[in-house]
Amino acid sequence: MRGLLTRARHTARLRGMAKHFRVGYVNVLVGALVSSALFFGPFASPAAASGPTTNCQLTALNNPSTVGQPATFRFFAAARIPEDLPPSPSGVVTFFDGLGGGVLGAALLFPAVLKDNNSVDFTTSSLSLGDHTIYAILVGPSGPCPVTPSASQHVNPPPASPSSTGVGSSVNPSSYRQDVTFTATVARQGGGGVAGTVQFQADGAALDGPQNVDGSGHASVHTSSLAVGNHPVTAAFTSSNPNTLDSNGSLAGGQTVQRADTQTAVTSSLNPSELGQAVTFTVQVNAVAPGAGTPVGTVQFSDNGTDFGSPLNLDGSGQASIITADLTVGAHMISATYTPSGGSYNASSGSVSQTVQRARTTLIYDGSPSGDFHDPTVVSATLTRQYDASPIAGKSVHFTMASQSCDAVTSVAGQASCTITPQDPAGVYTVTAAFAGDAGSQPSSDTKAFTVTREQTSLQYTGDTVIANGGTMHASAVLREDDGSPAIAGRSVTFTLGSGAAAQSCTALTDSAGRAACDIAAVAQPLGPGSVQAVFAQDAYYLASSDSASTIVYAFPSRGAFAVGDASATPGAPVTFFGAQWGSNNSLSGGAAPNGFKGFATKPGNPPTCGASFTANPGNSGSPPTSVPSYMGTLVTSKVTKSGSDIVGTITRIVVVKTSSYGPSPGAGGTGTVVAVVC
Repeated sequence: MRGLLTRARHTARLRGMAKHFRVGYVNVLVGALVSSALFFGPFASPAAASGPTTNCQLTALNNPSTVGQPATFRFFAAARIPEDLPPSPSGVVTFFDGLGGGVLGAALLFPAVLKDNNSVDFTTSSLSLGDHTIYAILVGPSGPCPVTPSASQHVNPPPASPSSTGVGSSVNPSSYRQDVTFTATVARQGGGGVAGTVQFQADGAALDGPQNVDGSGHASVHTSSLAVGNHPVTAAFTSSNPNTLDSNGSLAGGQTVQRADTQTAVTSSLNPSELGQAVTFTVQVNAVAPGAGTPVGTVQFSDNGTDFGSPLNLDGSGQASIITADLTVGAHMISATYTPSGGSYNASSGSVSQTVQRARTTLIYDGSPSGDFHDPTVVSATLTRQYDASPIAGKSVHFTMASQSCDAVTSVAGQASCTITPQDPAGVYTVTAAFAGDAGSQPSSDTKAFTVTREQTSLQYTGDTVIANGGTMHASAVLREDDGSPAIAGRSVTFTLGSGAAAQSCTALTDSAGRAACDIAAVAQPLGPGSVQAVFAQDAYYLASSDSASTIVYAFPSRGAFAVGDASATPGAPVTFFGAQWGSNNSLSGGAAPNGFKGFATKPGNPPTCGASFTANPGNSGSPPTSVPSYMGTLVTSKVTKSGSDIVGTITRIVVVKTSSYGPSPGAGGTGTVVAVVC
């Protein structure tokens, strides 16, 4: 009965304590944590234990547990129950992870009425992977545990969760050589972060090395080296966390790489150009973005749609060039068509409008700068292209000089030459060479000074040189150009016989044969040698010229005439023109002369003429003059005959005899030398 009363009193006290405990839970918990920390500096030994608590135990209810999952521990306490104490242990139980380790948390151990034992459960999810020793410390009215209880807890890693890997492309389809980024997205089943690397592959070959997965589960790689076509692209995720499984993914449908479009541009080294001028056309083929790289293949050039040259390979920079000098005058659309090789690029074409103009030309006169009147003169000029000074062959060049002109065609050296004959008075003129131009060449011309000089002349005296004094001299001359032909007509020629005050002259114009002739009547000159001169004074066309000839002026005796035999009357030969032995001193081709002929013809004719005849008196041959001229006209006879008292002789020639001796009687006779022939 006494025990029951005592127990009842204790129960009432515990209920009051419990109420107080609940109200001040937080304060008690904090205080217990502080007290437990102070109490267990090291934990108390069993010998230090005191109070009603007689036994404490700590039990791991789910051992092992999993990282991140709840682990529950049960604290059990048993007590002696004196009559003045509550019936069971109570207070705050603090749980520690290891000796001196961190506080895991605390739990209230409430008094239990009518019980000698008491327990409380504590659950935590913060235990890390591995083995743990969990301690529990009781702080409360029932006093500490005599021995600090502990429990072993093994924390397993969480079970690995599957992952999924998806693959995406920044652009699909892409163009050849376009930079494409492949991105892998890795997700963990059930959520949570992932860590590790992703190895991308295209066509089974690695794209670069393993790529780290970032905090958002992404990894990327980029490439521009995929060939044209479809390429399987995969991503293999290798997890660096044991709670996440590896996974693989692939790009749906693969990566399609299409041919890159190209752009073809054509440029000209010279535009506009001139006919015959070499022009270099250069083509540049480039990939059109987003395609990239240097296109390979060939290009074919064409001119207004007609191919010229063979297909040309592009070089390492996508260029090719062709040189031509064969473009005609006019507009040309020069096109280049690109044909790819290797299947990585699409074909394209481009063009440039080329204008070909007529070639500019230079014509330089390089012919003679002067020419004589009426003499053929060569004029010439050289035709070249301005852009390279090359000769132009086969072109007609027209030359003009004063009133004359001629035409010539250029040779392979570009030179044209022809002949003009100046017909204008002496003076300075201009000569012009002109190229009129044609469909392929522009016109050009050149002008130079050209001097016409007087033509040289040749005057030849052709008139009388053996002249009868007192008679008529027939003067004549022929005027020609310096080369002997042609004759010059219409020019005045003056003839002068003798010199000084006694000179006699006449003037005449040349005829169409260049001959001028006039007479000097009643010649009055000293007997013997003299001269005659013919003079042409220059005019606007011809230079002056002159000619002279030696003359012999002779005279017949004052009456009658003397004769010599034809076989004896040779020029330079001494002759006997009068004397008793005339017949033996003169040889006649017609036979011997009669003895009665002494050399004097009383009637020779007036004047005596060649081919006529003479008569002579017999005996002393008439009555000869008392004197004879120093240069005497003398008859030449081939035959003298006598019939009765008449003596007749022929006049085959007439010569001039320079007399050396003379007497009017046959015994004295007369001699001299033949110095000239009259006829």
